[in-house]
Amino acid sequence: LEGTSSSVSRELDSRDFSVVNWNIQKGQDPDWAHDLAKVHNEPDLLIVQEASPHHDAWETLAPQHFQSFSEGFGLGRNPSGVMTLSSAQPLTECDLVSLEPWFGTRKATLVTEYGLTDTDRTLLVVNIHGINFTFGVRDLENQFRKAQAIIAAHEGPVLFSGDFNTWRGKRAQMLDELVKSVGLTPLEFSADYRKRFLGWPLGHIYKRGLDTIHATTQDLSSSDHNPMSVRFRLTDEQILTDGQGRFAAAP
Repeated sequence: LEGTSSSVSRELDSRDFSVVNWNIQKGQDPDWAHDLAKVHNEPDLLIVQEASPHHDAWETLAPQHFQSFSEGFGLGRNPSGVMTLSSAQPLTECDLVSLEPWFGTRKATLVTEYGLTDTDRTLLVVNIHGINFTFGVRDLENQFRKAQAIIAAHEGPVLFSGDFNTWRGKRAQMLDELVKSVGLTPLEFSADYRKRFLGWPLGHIYKRGLDTIHATTQDLSSSDHNPMSVRFRLTDEQILTDGQGRFAAAP
């Protein structure tokens, strides 16, 4: 965990915070950092898959953000995995590790939690890179169910975001049933350039307790996936005033 707490907010703005989710394909294309800067300059939450904490670009892209990282595929001294960079300091963080059944390599899920202004609710963020190579969906379902259990136990708003590798109908249907069971709804995008395989989108953002201000995607060539860019606000019923112009926590 990195960051300078004195220069970074300890809470996200409940009335407007920005999110970018992107699988950067291990940063193999040198233009990825430049493209990310064009998509959004220092979003409040940058949710990345196939990322390395050793990329020098983070010092330019998000120099004062906190870094939370869960290692997936490790290669020598340059492992890649899922990373969430945040303008607010995480209250808690943990990782859930699953294995690719064919290769035995790690597939990581990173869970972080953040304070929100004007409420005592906290935002749970689950950043996932789904298992890819399997016969059937059992291993992928087990990975998703680990995240589902944590989401079910959280009483506040939730973002469940990442590269889910839902490249066939059975995978997508299984995910849809799991997220619905914990009250999550999928985002719809004003322009949808998400990477697809046989017509099925691989990346998703699911939400609970949040209103979407704007959501779009960008068509880029610096990764085999395209970034999703969103602005959120906490739903009104969770932001209450006490009648004197100050905000009070929702019951």
